[in-house]
Formats: sequence, structure tokens, C-alpha cells
Amino acid sequence: MDFNLTEDQLAIQNLAREFSKREIEPVAYKIDRDGRLPDDMIKKCAQNGFLGMTLPKKYGGSEAGHLGCALAIEQLAYSGTGAWWLVGFNNSIPESIAHFGSAAIKEKYLRSFCDGTAYASIQFTEAETGSDPAALTTTSVAEGDSYLINGEKRFSTFGARPGYAVIYTKDEQGKCTAFVIEKGGRGYSAPKVLELMGGGGVEAADVYFENFRVPKANLLGKKGEGAEILLFWIATEKIEQCAASLGIAQAALDEAVKYVKTRLSKGRPISAMQGIRWTLADMQAKLEACRWLAYKTAFAQDQQAPGWQTEAATAKLFVVPAATEIVEMSRRLHGAYGYTKEFKIERLYRAIAGFSVIATSLEINRSIVGSSLVG
Repeated sequence: MDFNLTEDQLAIQNLAREFSKREIEPVAYKIDRDGRLPDDMIKKCAQNGFLGMTLPKKYGGSEAGHLGCALAIEQLAYSGTGAWWLVGFNNSIPESIAHFGSAAIKEKYLRSFCDGTAYASIQFTEAETGSDPAALTTTSVAEGDSYLINGEKRFSTFGARPGYAVIYTKDEQGKCTAFVIEKGGRGYSAPKVLELMGGGGVEAADVYFENFRVPKANLLGKKGEGAEILLFWIATEKIEQCAASLGIAQAALDEAVKYVKTRLSKGRPISAMQGIRWTLADMQAKLEACRWLAYKTAFAQDQQAPGWQTEAATAKLFVVPAATEIVEMSRRLHGAYGYTKEFKIERLYRAIAGFSVIATSLEINRSIVGSSLVG
């Protein structure tokens, strides 16, 4: 088995690394402070081929695959900002549309996700739903050639930005039904963008629907089968989150190495201490294990291997806690400086803090993996 990346994949990795250094790192502090990405970031990502990486070329995609997308996200997350979410959502959400949508829906919407004219959003979470599609309270009711949507959604990433979203509703039969919608317009409001602990630039908004009209042609997949679409998207998002965890953890390790080589104790850098070197070695070992599990899972999705969604749950269950531990180990090596905004590790620490609950909690993924083993 060949574990080497292809020339195209290495090119994606290098391009994303240089993009992060040039376009994100210089404004990372401002993104983190303001909680908002620069308005031109989406166009720059499109121009560099980071959007629609898993989509067919006929819709403006690059067909770089999930592993290619993961390689890009890993490098973009290195900054400790939420910039990678933009790339993640403008890949995973249009891919769900491409997988389940009608020919007309694909023709109408997919190109705008690739060319940077539309921000992709998911609108599932509600105040009391958790991860349970059966608990949805936002309703869709047929009226003529449309559906009327009423309800509230929470934590809709880029929900206040222009573009398109996949929304999950409870239909007249109480089943989960999904639609592609254009954000904004009559009956759509997103007055509040939440101020998050970390991951500046995620721009999660509360969204309210009041008799919001959606054409029946915008039904995604079959009526009442939205849960299948949701599970497909969530599994894809888990893989992207694992890739982002790699980038954050790698940045934390690099920051730790840089710090211990310059921090002096009794006139000598603390990197000379055996205990420090052992800690760095443990961080490196954990990171490499995370990296290859994440890459393997992205490759499995590219191959549409049986059980790839369960593999995604397994990857999250290992990668996210291990990467979080690497960041914490780096923060401890920084001592009190790890709590100051003067050092990047403080931003990295906050950036990864929510991964254990976003895109399904670790506990839910334990249930998924455990159930797959015993039936």
C-alpha cells in the first residue's frame, strides 16, 4: 500500500500552507477579535481552488476529493481562526446537494458555492433538538407550489451571510424533510451573530423563519428522508473537523518547540531538559497517529468504502481528544504565557475547545461506534 501523497495532493497542501501564511496569519488577530472573516476571503479561497473541491468540474468543482479537501483544511486551520469553516462548509454542504439533489437543483446552485458568490450554511440545530431529527420543531407545510417554513434555528454558521442553506424541517407527517433555500428575503431574519469562545470567523447566527416561502422544486432528496441527508453531511463534517484538528495541533506543537528553544532557565534553554523533550516526543507521536487516521478516513470517503460514516465517527472519537490534548500540553509548556494573547497558543487553545461538541458530541460518536460493533 502506498502511503505517499500524490503530486496533486502535495500541490494542494503547499498552496494552502502558503495561502494561510499570506492571507490568514497576518489578520488572524483581527479575525479572532472581531469574530468575522474579511469580506474578500471567500473570493480568495475560490480563486485558489479551495471551494467545491469534491464537486464535479462541470459544476465548477476541482474533483480534488475529500483527502485533497482535508489537506487544504489542515493548513488553513493552522492559523487558529475559523477561516477553515468557510472552506469546510463550501465543500461539505454543496456535496450533500450534489449527492441528493435533483438535476435542476444541482444546475441552479452548485456553481455559486465554487466561485465564491455564495456562503454555504446548514440549518438543523434548534434549542431542544440536540442531534435528534425526530425532535425538530421548525415546520414545513405545503401551500400551492411552495412550502411555508416557520420556526427557529440556532448556530447556523454564516447564517447571516448571503448565499444558500440546507434547512431541515418537520413536515406534515412529522418526518424530517430537507430543502435548499436562499438566505435572506421575506420571512428570513438573522439578527444575532453569536460571540463564540474561539474559532473567530465562524459567524454562527440564530435564524428565524416566519412564513418563509420555498418552492417545492427546492426539496432536497425525498420528502421525509432528510435524516439520511443529515447523517451524510455530518459524517463529512466530522472528517473535515479532524483535518482542522490536525492543523491546530501541528501549530500548537510548532509553537511549543519555538518557545522551549528560547525560554531560558539558569542560562540554558529548557529544550535541553529531558522532561521537555519527552513531552514534545509524546505530542509528535499523538499527532502522527491522528494525521494518518484522519487521512485514511478521508480516503475511505473518496472510495465510498462500506462503513465510511462509522469510520468518520471513529476518527472524531480519537483525533479530536488527542489533538486537544496536544494543544493543552503545548499550553502547559508555555507556563503562564500560555494564558496571554501575546502568544498564539492561547488562540489555538480556544479554537479547538468546541470540537468535542460541534458536529455531534464525542458521546454520540461513542454510541455510533459501539453500536456498529455489537449491532
